[in-house]
Amino acid sequence: MGNISEGRWPMGAEIPSERALIHEFGASRIAIREAMSMLRGLGVLNVGRGRRTRVCQMGAETLGQLVPVMMMSGGQALFEHVFQIRLALETMAARLAASNGTETQISRLQELAELYRVQAEEGSDDVLKTDMTFHTEVARASGNPLFSMLLEALSGFVFYSQRESRRNDNIRIQRAVVAHKTIAEAIAARDGGWAAAEMEAHLQFSRAHRYRTEFLSQGSAEIPPEISAGWKKLALKPSDSPTSEVTSLE
Repeated sequence: MGNISEGRWPMGAEIPSERALIHEFGASRIAIREAMSMLRGLGVLNVGRGRRTRVCQMGAETLGQLVPVMMMSGGQALFEHVFQIRLALETMAARLAASNGTETQISRLQELAELYRVQAEEGSDDVLKTDMTFHTEVARASGNPLFSMLLEALSGFVFYSQRESRRNDNIRIQRAVVAHKTIAEAIAARDGGWAAAEMEAHLQFSRAHRYRTEFLSQGSAEIPPEISAGWKKLALKPSDSPTSEVTSLE
């Protein structure tokens, strides 16, 4: 994977022979064949009849298969790394969606925001799926296909993380109801700055509330300074309500 990501094996290029790979990586023939088989199964490599193995073009489906492999280290650091990617990607996507989104796409966002509200009120199990669909549609409306491709690639991990952390967490779900509606309104108003600020506030609140809930449930007396700073940034208090406003994004 390193040779591919660093450009030494560009898309469409033939990769070295099995003997050359054994020499390059100092691995056994069995290990090389297992690795090649896994990459072929993931859609990264293609073997044609009578031809050498080539590096495939990778779309969202391939990336979606690769992300779990690349994230096998797991842990809280993984959640933070994914959050950082989402924050940068989705904030810009919301800004661009306000300029580039079509009327059909904007109507779709408004429909999804309303569907999320209804599902949240009913306690539907589909609420998380609708949540992810909303965010993916914002990325599509940005006009940059890489945004939606990357977000779709992360969707499996994000869905699992949300499913585990949102059980019986009505504060986060109800806050998201308000956030989705407001983000859709900002995009419909063609106000990129407003849309970006609302998306950032939405993601930051979700992150900070998750951390706070986990620390409180574990009875932790020592809270990392970067997390407590995030709470202060979002003006979070133990009695915060789902509709409480973010006082600062600076």
